[in-house]
Amino acid sequence: MEQGPLVDLNAGPEVEEFANALDNCLSPFLSPEDKRARILDLPRRYYENAARRLQQARPKRARSGYEDVDMDAEEVEAADGDGLSGEADEIKQLEKEVQTWDLIRRLLPLRYATPESNVDGRPSVETGSTQPDLLLEFLLADPVARERHAVLQWLQSNAAAGPDVDDLARDLLRQADRGDIVAHGWLHTRATIKLRKNLTAWHGLLDRQHPKVMGSHVGKDGAPLITQLDPDAITRQGRKLEPADEYFERAIWLGCFEHLRRGSSLEELREWCQERTEMWRAVSVSPMLLSADDGAAPVDDLKPESLALWRRMCFALARQGGSDDYERAVYGLLSGDISSVEKIARRWDDFLFANYNALLRTQLDSYILSRCPADASSTLTQNFSSFDAVQFLGGSQQGVEKRLVRSLEAQDRIRDEATEPCKALQAAFIAKDVERHLYEQGLVMTADANLRGQSTLLPSSPEPIGPAVVRKKYFSLGQHQGLRIASHVYVLTALMEKLNVAQGSASTPPTPPQWSFSQESILAGYTDYLRRAGLQELIPLYCSILEAPRQYDVLSWNLIHEEDPEQRLLQLKLIKKAGIDVLKFVERQVWLFYEALGEKASQQATFSIIGDGPSTPQFGKLIKADFFGYEEGAVQNNHDHVIRSLEWLLMVDGMWPDVFSMGTRVYKFFLRNAHLEAARRLLERISFDKVIQGISGQEETDEMWYEDVDFWAKLLERSEASNMSPERVMAEARNFRGLEALVKALDGLETIASLMLISTEYVPATTESVKLRRADRELWGRLSHGDRDFWGPAGSAIKNAKDYMRPLLKGWLMPAIEGGDAELRDIRAAYLPETVLAYISALHFAGTGLSRDNLLECMELAALVAERDSDLKDTFSNAKRMTELVEAFAACSKALAVATGEKRPSGSGSKRLREMGWSRDLWSVKSGSGDASVIGPA
Repeated sequence: MEQGPLVDLNAGPEVEEFANALDNCLSPFLSPEDKRARILDLPRRYYENAARRLQQARPKRARSGYEDVDMDAEEVEAADGDGLSGEADEIKQLEKEVQTWDLIRRLLPLRYATPESNVDGRPSVETGSTQPDLLLEFLLADPVARERHAVLQWLQSNAAAGPDVDDLARDLLRQADRGDIVAHGWLHTRATIKLRKNLTAWHGLLDRQHPKVMGSHVGKDGAPLITQLDPDAITRQGRKLEPADEYFERAIWLGCFEHLRRGSSLEELREWCQERTEMWRAVSVSPMLLSADDGAAPVDDLKPESLALWRRMCFALARQGGSDDYERAVYGLLSGDISSVEKIARRWDDFLFANYNALLRTQLDSYILSRCPADASSTLTQNFSSFDAVQFLGGSQQGVEKRLVRSLEAQDRIRDEATEPCKALQAAFIAKDVERHLYEQGLVMTADANLRGQSTLLPSSPEPIGPAVVRKKYFSLGQHQGLRIASHVYVLTALMEKLNVAQGSASTPPTPPQWSFSQESILAGYTDYLRRAGLQELIPLYCSILEAPRQYDVLSWNLIHEEDPEQRLLQLKLIKKAGIDVLKFVERQVWLFYEALGEKASQQATFSIIGDGPSTPQFGKLIKADFFGYEEGAVQNNHDHVIRSLEWLLMVDGMWPDVFSMGTRVYKFFLRNAHLEAARRLLERISFDKVIQGISGQEETDEMWYEDVDFWAKLLERSEASNMSPERVMAEARNFRGLEALVKALDGLETIASLMLISTEYVPATTESVKLRRADRELWGRLSHGDRDFWGPAGSAIKNAKDYMRPLLKGWLMPAIEGGDAELRDIRAAYLPETVLAYISALHFAGTGLSRDNLLECMELAALVAERDSDLKDTFSNAKRMTELVEAFAACSKALAVATGEKRPSGSGSKRLREMGWSRDLWSVKSGSGDASVIGPA
């Protein structure tokens, strides 16, 4: 996945806004207290950001709505199907994100509050205090209750964001057959009772009539009808309302339940009931409202024993009374019952609300009883039953949230919603199981990343995904919005745990290493998303959250794609700003990509660039064309990455000695495995001369300086690089320069091999017996007699090859080999004989086509090999290739002996003759009439 190019992933502005908010929390100049406060405030900022985006997205339907009145119904339907389904999905996703951040902003400060904030400012409450004081004291005294109250308020807020209460009851009111009238109670039942009295001329209560007469008092559906209109008439008389009024009654109780479910204040509930002339309902539910608004405290002052008794009466109504499920659910909610509330629940939030409301009211009831006089408390518990939610959910407060969440996942009605990623993340946060959730989220993302091959950024976990992990509960790597949410949840928890550890207030055991690695994979996946979205400047910020060495690895794999030097410098500044050690980063990066090259070769690869054909007088042995590779510039990704990592290393002040050290290792790998194109790429990107110029500030240097320890000591002192001694730096630089020289020489020889190929394409196998086409004959004549278009560039190539070969002809790599470097010994043994033989062929080619001086230089090379202390002679002897060397020199000697006296370019060649003391006449062949040929001076 991390190998992909930059693509437009349509990252919205929220990506940068989230990063900016995070950056504001990580300043090194913040005190621990300020940092804690800012981190705890992050969820609020994320919540407000998501809420603003949701608000902007919701009017899209209206704005894109159907303003064109000329559109017919089919066009409208098509427009809705094509465009609005995507918008609806976007709105749903935003609603889930808003809910997630709302939950976290409520719970995170409670879970990571400082001890001082938990105890300071708590009021003292005496036995007999009134209800508002009791509720406040209860919440202040119990951190578990505060969390549950926060979850309850979150669920109330979620419900309040749904449809209006009146909209929910509209269908029921329509069936109540009363038009727009929402007040005045049971209109149809009242009219029937009045009609009954008129028909029977009865002025008293109908239920005092004769039983036979009462038997005929029925509603439109034939069911016995109540005779009085007081609120409890239905349950007291065991009779019913008119069917239309039953719908009205159901609508009223539905409205009451929804107000309680949404955490409406008592004032709001009273207004709603008063509008419907049903104030008694507001009174009956008012003693202990748990409002979504902390400032909306109930008005009524009741003693603790009255509150405890009221709760038990509500429980009795929920279980044994009520004429409708919604009525029973209202009293079940007030008493902390579960089954009566779950009966009308539709969604996961509703089920969780029923259980959390029960847990909190069970706790509150225990607290209220502790504030009652002992005799009153005993009487209440013995004579009136109440619901114990803790006992119902397992009998222990420890782990009750986890048991609850798991039980909700097992319910068929809400299983799909419970396993939706956002909802599963919310559930994990509520159940204090976010560590496990993020661990499994990391496992799922890692598995996604390795579907199409081994990922380097998210390597496969040693632990496979077990059957207990439900994959659909977690975001995939392709769900970018979910990836952002999960990443920032991890960031928040990781930062808070670090702060707690730093301040010695960690309350949980440390996360297992395998869990930490998997959790960090979430953030690693997010950095890859940022890179592919073109937001690389945000990557260092998120990598600063990761632990070393993972932070260096993630940085390396993401930033290695950057080729622009200016952007690299910017990234190094951002890395330093993020608090990441730049030196450790570049050191780790180059080692990471060096190790990613794979297993090092156990033995030296064979190297052969001399053609298999026989030697010819014109060319000697041909050099194979394109021996670097047929595709020029084609380099494997892992080879290119390690070269780029050396460029990153060179950009950091004082790291140039490591460039020589690691560059030598890389050269060794390339040459031992015969990756010549990669070696040439390294030569092009990081040349010895450019490195020296950059650190010394001098465009020209003397080669003698490179063997002077004082020269390297001064460079180390100037650049403040002290990780190596001058002697070691000199040795590493010598090896780097030596291997670079080999690649330069081979590059020059490949150019000459191409020139050989061009020339041989126009040379017939036997020129005497083959009749050439006119064009070929003319070209062959030009190539053989100094065509400037060809031999001009060829001369430059020959000159470069001579310069590049010079370091290889005496003592090449010998100091390191004598010091015990076996790899360099193998490289010298594999490459030097073949390279020298190719060089002899190049001189042979140039001598027959350009100037005989090149053949004389070949003879000079022969003399060099023949010297007593020549290391070249030993190399060929050890390689058992001395015969090939002698034959190559012999072919050059023969070519020089039979060379014609044609006009040759003068000037530089003649000057060279004078400088070296050579004489062409020594090798010229003269023939006399009838005399044998004599070899000797003229």
